[in-house]
Amino acid sequence: MIDKEIDDNEARLIKHYSNGLIRNLILWIISKEKIHGYGIMKKLDEFFDFKDVDFEIKNTSSKIYPILRKMEENKLIVGEWDINESNKRVKYYSITDDGLLILDKIRYIFGCISNNPAWIDFHTDMGVKINEKCN
Repeated sequence: MIDKEIDDNEARLIKHYSNGLIRNLILWIISKEKIHGYGIMKKLDEFFDFKDVDFEIKNTSSKIYPILRKMEENKLIVGEWDINESNKRVKYYSITDDGLLILDKIRYIFGCISNNPAWIDFHTDMGVKINEKCN
């Protein structure tokens, strides 16, 4: 547990770290289910819910939708308009074959990172336990 408030420099560092993960997380979230943008934002909020720290990262529509548009342009995901449970017209996203290939590469890289002695030392020092193998 952290017993102090986060200052502006610390907040920027955490935001940069989270922003670097968001694209990977979005692709992974979409690979799990057909989902609309608001649903993606809610799931991202779960990832960045820091209960023991007086700090929050909000994933707003002005941040997420440009990423989704770019992923569509790059053919990693496809969006299709449909009617949701509230009878509203929303765009649902699903992953493409190209997106699955990229996600597989990301998984491989994460597997390799988790076995690199320097990263193991870093994660151990951060209190993280990773024990997946890189094939």
